[in-house]
Amino acid sequence: MARLPEVDVEGTPFKKTLANAPSILDAFQQMDKALNDILEPEIMELLRLRAASNNGCDY
Repeated sequence: MARLPEVDVEGTPFKKTLANAPSILDAFQQMDKALNDILEPEIMELLRLRAASNNGCDY
């Protein structure tokens, strides 16, 4: 059960939760864009999988 409501914005559940704090969502989207500009898609996916695994999250 989510502790924060999901805001009705386009994107993943994570982004919908971040939208509760628009400045944090904006910073996250800037970081995501910068990483996508410099890293290959395969590396980005490996980073997401590693972060999920390290945090015990289902992906």
